[in-house]
Amino acid sequence: MSAKEQKHVSLQTVERLSVYRKVLEELDHDGTEYVHSHELAALVGVTPAQLRRDLASFGTFGNISRGYNVYEMSRTISRILGTNETQNVALFGVGDLGRALLSYRGFEERGFHITVAFDVDSGKVGRVFAGRRCYHVDHLEEVLREFDVHMAILATRPEGLQALVDRVCAAGVTGVLNFVPKRVSVPDACHVEESDIASQLELLSFLSRSEAQDTDAAAGEESSPAPGEPAPEEMTA
Repeated sequence: MSAKEQKHVSLQTVERLSVYRKVLEELDHDGTEYVHSHELAALVGVTPAQLRRDLASFGTFGNISRGYNVYEMSRTISRILGTNETQNVALFGVGDLGRALLSYRGFEERGFHITVAFDVDSGKVGRVFAGRRCYHVDHLEEVLREFDVHMAILATRPEGLQALVDRVCAAGVTGVLNFVPKRVSVPDACHVEESDIASQLELLSFLSRSEAQDTDAAAGEESSPAPGEPAPEEMTA
């Protein structure tokens, strides 16, 4: 698929592709060789029609009789997403979250290698964390160029974040994953994904409370007597 054709594919489709690949990898790990569209759709939580539309954007997969080859389809989606080859990533901020991200092996399994880390703390600069050397932010341009880094993860303090992003993008980074609870802007040639963990927990808190309130309300309705019926205490008087 050409770069021009890829631009017409929605981000929602790309996000679903990532989920498809994850499920396919789980199936492959369990020894499943083939899977039909309705089976994969059920596992992912979409309709078979949606699944087929998403895949049709990138060509032909599988056949009607045998279904999709799990391993081959997973590999094909990896090529589409550009994760079939390892990509170098830089981490900015070696605090508690940053060190946890450095130790997380899931990035490597998905084709992303955190190659270098950056911080402004002189007590961290020059040290090695989870096998990665920490450099001072003052030297980010030359270090990013040396390690051929085009993706960055932000786990710094909010202060000065936009200025840091401006420098990172100017240095050739085209993809930014932002864990800092502060929104940033990037040039057209760069893309940013915001991941505010606290906001996601707030959403879960709201949904959980709403579910609990609905359950309490339903229970209250069940315990209330129907019109014309005596209350429980009147029945036992």
